[in-house]
Order: sequence, then C-alpha cells, then structure tokens
Amino acid sequence: MFKQPYQYAYLHLNMVKSAFIWILFLTRLYADAQTNSADTLEFVLKSNRQDTNRVNTLNQLSIVYLTNNPSRALAYANEALRLAQSLQFTPGEITALNRVGENEFRQSNYAKAVDYTTRSLRLAENFKDSLSMAKAYRILGIIYTYGLKQYDVALQYQLSALSIFRHRNDKRNMAAFYGNITWVYASMNKNLAEAHHLARLGLELAKSLDDKQLMSYTYNSQGLIYLQEGKFDSAIWHIDRSIEMATLVKDRTVIAYNKTIKGNAYLQQKNYPLAIEMFQEVAKEGRDLKMDELLKDASEGLAKSYEAQGNYPLAYQNYLLTTRLKDSLVNWATTQKILLTKLEFEEEKREAKIAELEKNNQYARSEKLVYSILFGVTLLSMVIVIVLVSRNNYQRKNTNKLLTEKNLEIELQNNKLKDVNSIKDKFFSIIGHDLRSPLVSLKGLLGLVNRNEISDQEFKHFAPKLHQHVIGVSETLENLLQWSRSQMEGWSLNPTSLLLYQVINKGVKLFHETAAEKKITIENFIEQTDTVYADENQTELIFRNLIHNAIKFTAEDGNIQLTSKQCGEFLEVSVMDSGIGMSSEQVSLLFEKNTNTTRGTQGEKGTGLGLLLCKEMVENNGGKISVTSEKGKGSTFHVLLKKA
Repeated sequence: MFKQPYQYAYLHLNMVKSAFIWILFLTRLYADAQTNSADTLEFVLKSNRQDTNRVNTLNQLSIVYLTNNPSRALAYANEALRLAQSLQFTPGEITALNRVGENEFRQSNYAKAVDYTTRSLRLAENFKDSLSMAKAYRILGIIYTYGLKQYDVALQYQLSALSIFRHRNDKRNMAAFYGNITWVYASMNKNLAEAHHLARLGLELAKSLDDKQLMSYTYNSQGLIYLQEGKFDSAIWHIDRSIEMATLVKDRTVIAYNKTIKGNAYLQQKNYPLAIEMFQEVAKEGRDLKMDELLKDASEGLAKSYEAQGNYPLAYQNYLLTTRLKDSLVNWATTQKILLTKLEFEEEKREAKIAELEKNNQYARSEKLVYSILFGVTLLSMVIVIVLVSRNNYQRKNTNKLLTEKNLEIELQNNKLKDVNSIKDKFFSIIGHDLRSPLVSLKGLLGLVNRNEISDQEFKHFAPKLHQHVIGVSETLENLLQWSRSQMEGWSLNPTSLLLYQVINKGVKLFHETAAEKKITIENFIEQTDTVYADENQTELIFRNLIHNAIKFTAEDGNIQLTSKQCGEFLEVSVMDSGIGMSSEQVSLLFEKNTNTTRGTQGEKGTGLGLLLCKEMVENNGGKISVTSEKGKGSTFHVLLKKA
C-alpha cells in the first residue's frame, strides 16, 4: 500500500527544493559577516553606554551568533532594535529590523520575518540606503523561495539585490547572489542554461577571492542544476567539490545538504547501497542540527532506496516518518501563510487610512490647482502662438526646399533627355548612312553579277573591298544589338569565370582573313591560365571591337600584339598596334559620344559606337579602359578586368 507513491520519476521537483531549502538562509549570511570575533564584541558591549555604538555592536553580535546560537542572536537583534528606536538612530534600526527578520525566518516564523524585513526595506528606501535595501531584498527573496514557495516573487527580490551589488561592484555579494538566483531557477526547473551561466560567474568570482565558503555554495548550485538535468555523474562531481570546500570552513549544514543531493543522484543511478549510506548520514546530521527538513529528505530517500531493494518493512517505516514530517511542515507553512495574509490585510487598512488623510488634504490643494491651471492655460496659449509661427516658417522653408529639389530633378531629366536624343541621332545616323551605304554597294555589285555584266576578274578585284564592307556591317549590327540590349529595362549582367585566352582567340580567328588581306600579323601572348570574372558576351564584344579597331588603323605589313599582366586584384590586357597612332587631342576625345570618326588606312569607315560600347561594358564589369598613343607610332588600349 506504500509502494505506489514511489513509482514515478525519482527526481521530483519537491525533492530538489527540499535538498537546498535551508542551505541559503543558513549559509548566505557570509556576505554580511564581520571580521570582529564574538569575544571582542562581548567585551565592547560591557561598557553599558546606551549610544549608537552599542546599537552597531548588538547588530554585529546578532550576525556572529546567527548559526551557532540562534536564540542569543535574536535577543541581541531585539535589543538593538529597541535601543535604535529610542535613540532615533535610523541606520541602526534598519539593520536591526533586518537581523530580527532573518532570525525569525530561521525559526520558520515566515509572517514575522516578512513584517520585520518589509519595515526595514521601507526605512532604507526613505533613507536612500541602497546597501540596506539590498540586504532586505536578500532576506525577502529567501523567505519567498524556501518558506512560501512563491518563486516569481523571490526572483524579483533576488534580481533587485544583485542589481545593487553590481552597481557597487561588490564581488563577494555578487558571487553569493549568482548562487541565490541559480537556486531559484533550479527550483522552478526553468532557465537552466542561464542558471549554468550564473553559476560559472559565481565560481569565477569565488576563486578570484579565494573564498572557500562561496566556492562550496557555487559547486552546490552546479550540482543541483545537473541533478535537474539528469546528468548524475556531473552532479556528484560538483557536490564532492562543494563538500571539500565546506569541510575546510567547517560548515556542517552545507555538507549535510550536499549529501542529500548526492544520495538522490545515487538513487537515480540505482546504486542503492551508496544512496542508503548517504541518507543515513543525512538523518544523523538532521537529528544533531534539529532540522526537520533534513530528516524529511533523509527518510524519503531511505524509503525509496529500501523499496527498490525489496526491503519493504524499512521502506514502510521511513515512509511513515516522511509523511509525519511533511504534515508537520505543511501545517506550519499554512499557519505562516495565514499570519502573512493577516499582515497584508492590516497593511491595506493602514493604506486606507492614509488615503483618507490624503482626501482631507485635497481641498487645500484644489485652490492652488486652480491658479496652476490658469497659469498653465496662459502659458499654453503663448506656446501655441510660438508653435504656429515656427510651423509656418518651417513649412515655407520646406516648400522652398521641395521646389529646389524639383527644379534640380527637372534639370537632370533634361540633361538625360539630351543624352538620349544625342544617342538616338547617332543611332539613326548609323542606320541611315553607315549601314545603308555598304548595303547599297553590295546590292549594286550583286546586281551586276546576276546580270552577267561583270567579269570574274572584275569581281575578284572588288571582292576584298566587298569583304571589308560585310565585316564592317556585321560589326556595326553586333554593336547596335549589344547597345540596344544594355538600354532595355530588366537587362542584367551574367558574370562568370572566363579563360581570357579563349575569349580573345575567338576575336583573333574572326578577323584572321581581314588581317591577312592587309598582311597584318596578330600575336596572342595572353597567358592560357589567366582568368577574369566578367560577362562572357560583353567581354567578347570588348576585345572584338579593339582587335577590329587595331586592324583598321594599321597599315599593310603591320603588327598587332595582345599581352596580359597581373595588377593586384585586376588583370591588365593590352591591345597594341603599329598603326597610325593619335594625337593627344584625339586621345582626350576618343570616348566622347559626339566624336567624329577617322577612316582606316584603307579608307575603312567607323561609327564611333564600338569604343563607346567598349568603355561602357568594361565599366559594367567593374573594370577600366585607357589608351596611350603617339602620332605615327601606333596605339595601345589597356583594359583592367577583375580576376576570377
């Protein structure tokens, strides 16, 4: 009949809560501990002077006796409170209220603890004493965590205290509160990742201070988190480190609760003999320390361990003890909550009285309010007038600014329209003259051939000229096509990695016969491994135009060379010819839209569109184009393209 309660997961949240319920309020006093010994303080107290120094000494003695003589600690705290109130010594009263509150909490008088600590907090707020406020937040956080189990409220108090100690850069208290907040998260089984982070921060601070007590608390916190996560080996390792540190500072309470956690870990690992050994040691410590929470945890762990081993008589015996202790603790907690509710009700009545007094003062303030309203209306009227004037000025300036921007926009559009008209005129000029003339010549010659009015010898005489016309027309059409595409909406580049030698070699092959007719040699010295990142169609068009241009302006028996070299993140390609060259004035106008073209060495016509397209497409691909030339000594076009 007692087996059913233990068939659920062993790591129940209540077990974890119980495992550290009393650790915090029995040990976190370390952050407030003074270096004065009890004997020295007792000697100072014998002076019998009823002054503020006596209040401070009584408060310090209350801290010293907090763990080893609770009744004496409470007596000193109450005496300090009475004396501070009679002397109207507010700082001493704040500390004494905190001391009484913590002592009442240690005796499980949660309602009294909340009452005294809240009074301390209010005085500290009025006195603007942030350190005392932080201490009050700490005690309230402990009460709501381990006494009243209201974890959300507890977390807010702990975070408020931590914020104050961070602002003061108080590393010892920061380390202690990292542990407090970690325990709240572990209790709620939430934000375990944040709990790990805070525990690590606390351990780093404790080690930097070489503080064994704080190190024992932090290792204990980490053990609790790992127990919640089901990582039992990690939990045991951290608990063992906590026991080592607690042993060095002779903290029996921390050692006892560490053994409770360790026993639970062994229980989850089904190592029942070690679990029983741990829980038996905890039970002994609980009886020595007169702590029912420890006894309850120990008996509950023993009941589960004995049941798992099949020792049902001992399991039943410990189960009954656990039930009795739980009932006792629950009844006590219920009583404290009832008292706390009563305190809250009395607080509400006190606040209602304050509200009534405030209402009585309302009439006295109403007259002052009327004058304030009249003054406010007058002031507001003046402000409205000023705002309206300022707004009018602002709107006028804004309108002028908009007009200026619109005029600038219209001017830009006009310039753009002029450019478009210029390009359009150029376009129709090319179609009307440069394309139509060679096509008319070709049409006439083919008509003569068709009517047998020309001999083969005469046809052969005109063939080279005709071939040049056809190539010129083809190049002009290709350039017009590419230019038209670049002007279309939605058109975009398609850059890719290109082997430059192959791209340029296509142009060399295309104009091989044209060059041969003029006995011009074309030498491609481009490295076969050179690669660039550019649009393939546009790259081919760039070098096709440059090669054709070089042939056109190079006389018979001339030479054209194509070379490349590395220029940082760019590759520089040079197209060098031994042609007629250009003057500096011609070079400066070479890439202008309205520049008149020059005929080639054999009278070849040009449109001027090829070089404009070269410049546009090189820049489209993130490169640059330039030219060096000297009249009668040839020209070299330099093209920079990004390396792949």
